Amino acid sequence: MSARERTAVAALVLLGILASVVLVSLAGRACPIETPAQPCPDAALNRALVVALAAVSLVLIVTPFAFLGEVMARRRIVYLGAWVRAARRGVLVGLVVAALAGLRLGGSLSVPIAIFVIILAGVVEWYLARRDR
Repeated sequence: MSARERTAVAALVLLGILASVVLVSLAGRACPIETPAQPCPDAALNRALVVALAAVSLVLIVTPFAFLGEVMARRRIVYLGAWVRAARRGVLVGLVVAALAGLRLGGSLSVPIAIFVIILAGVVEWYLARRDR
């Protein structure tokens, strides 16, 4: 693994941490005083931003660790396409989180649906991994 790849891993982790800090800050300051008499005017926008930031921060945090896992599984050799596979896995995690959060906000999340979404992401990853060989 070269210094360039180490720098990319560190930068992605730091960007993920920054996105998480922005997420917590936004969630804490979105509508500090929401009462039944005075509802938050931008509640839907705030929820969408929180879901999007959560998905982005997870993509940025999972991708470098997926890359490091791939490198360790391949005996510390970085093969062609390792970053693509790691990015794909990170994006799948972000999509699963966004889907589950969207279903939860819509009021239609249940345990069978959540299990289905997770299994669907696993099947997509399995299919794409088989195709890459």
